[in-house]
Amino acid sequence: MVIELPNQMETELKLGCADESVWDKIMTAEALAAVIVSGSEITQQLEARYFDTPSHALQKAQLAYRLRREGENWIATVKGGGSSKGGLHARLEWNVVVSDNEPDVRAFAHTEIGERLQEVVGDEILEPILITFFERRIVEVVMPDSSTIEVAADKGAIIAGEKTSPILEIELELKTGEPKALFMLGAALSREFPLLPEPDSKFYRGLLLAGLATVQQKKNSVPQVDTAKPVSEAVAVLLVDLIHHVLTAQRAFLENPQLPELVHELRICLRRLRSVLEFAEPLNVIKQNTWYQDELKKFGQRLAKVRELDVAYVSWRQLQDYQSEERGAKVWLGDVLAESRNQEMEKIVSECSSGLATPLLLGLWGELLDNDWQQSIVSDHTTEKFVSNGLVSWIKRVRKEAESVVWADVNDVHNLRLGIKKLKYVVEVMQPLLGDRASIAEQLEKLQDTLGIITDARSTEILLKALLRSKSSRAVHLEAGMLIGWQMREQMQLQKKANKIWKKFNRAAKKWK
Repeated sequence: MVIELPNQMETELKLGCADESVWDKIMTAEALAAVIVSGSEITQQLEARYFDTPSHALQKAQLAYRLRREGENWIATVKGGGSSKGGLHARLEWNVVVSDNEPDVRAFAHTEIGERLQEVVGDEILEPILITFFERRIVEVVMPDSSTIEVAADKGAIIAGEKTSPILEIELELKTGEPKALFMLGAALSREFPLLPEPDSKFYRGLLLAGLATVQQKKNSVPQVDTAKPVSEAVAVLLVDLIHHVLTAQRAFLENPQLPELVHELRICLRRLRSVLEFAEPLNVIKQNTWYQDELKKFGQRLAKVRELDVAYVSWRQLQDYQSEERGAKVWLGDVLAESRNQEMEKIVSECSSGLATPLLLGLWGELLDNDWQQSIVSDHTTEKFVSNGLVSWIKRVRKEAESVVWADVNDVHNLRLGIKKLKYVVEVMQPLLGDRASIAEQLEKLQDTLGIITDARSTEILLKALLRSKSSRAVHLEAGMLIGWQMREQMQLQKKANKIWKKFNRAAKKWK
């Protein structure tokens, strides 16, 4: 006997738990107390088996076939399509109740996916590829905007052959209402507990475990923006995409915090988001725009010390490579920098792993999905006109600031560089909204890089003086002095070059009127 269940687009926010105690406490969270539907609590023991053909036809077609025991019933499910970004998962699924645990595509013959499923599988058999076992605790909540959400806490394991991987996560599934409600609830829960957005489904994690998929470094693609829509909606789409970039960069950093480039990328993603938020202020897309900018800045500042140590260490390595004489087996300054970097990194990893930024980013994401608020925003600008006029204003501001810059003054150069960086980030993000307008991002990048090397010398000097106060070794202080001198040499050379690069940018910027 086959019973077809209603098909649906499943929209859910997945949050990974930092430790098992979170799973034990989540259902008694303060964030749920006022919105929980009395009597909705359920505990299930779930077993799910995933299948594919020997040629992995379903995986190639981006489909998943699952049989899951729910109580006395087996539910066959096919999932396909949809998207996954930063923990938000949206996908189509088709469900039927079947009589046993044997996979059979004919069970879906009368569903929308039936014909395609049969075509993909063809004459091949379906064989098991992985299993999930987990306990699921469920409650239903009704949010202040009347959206209904199912909160599920899952604890168990993924099994692929002899390999296992733990399941410890919270799923917020939107049953009725607006996606904003998912993020508001997710932000509230992550203020109480250490939670991180989980971008991968159990199925995908199982494929990785079984060796049937590989971790792919996803490049940040340019989002599709409909410039015919109100400018507030177009900018909101770009900001949501930037939040996804931050979450992706944070995850990459946590997976390999020893790589300096991953710290740098996370800081860039945060600064890019802050810059575009500032640029969007006139639109009032976000009710608490300035507050979000300030909080993102605080998060970025936590990474600053690690980045400064990385810059100093790279310069020290360059100095070592340049020197021809042997300095002995031990390189004292390198050891000091590396040790200090490890200490700072451990603090940041601990904070990020505990979900320090999760409520901030989910809250901002939710604000950007506030359809009622978006519709109340009135602007007489077209998207292209708003972006173009805004960039012209920012370019004028940077050019005016540069008029009084003393290139030999590191503080002057630093302040100018901050303005140039913000302008560059906004130009990069807003390019899809500018039509055929020529980009000045390349000139801005050259300026940013050049001015960065100039200001690095000053930041390294301050860093080393603070770091070496407690060090009495003459060797350490000698190398520190040599490193400061080495960077000052580069600084003086580039100060002359910076003025020339600025003049080239200035000529290009004059075309923006």
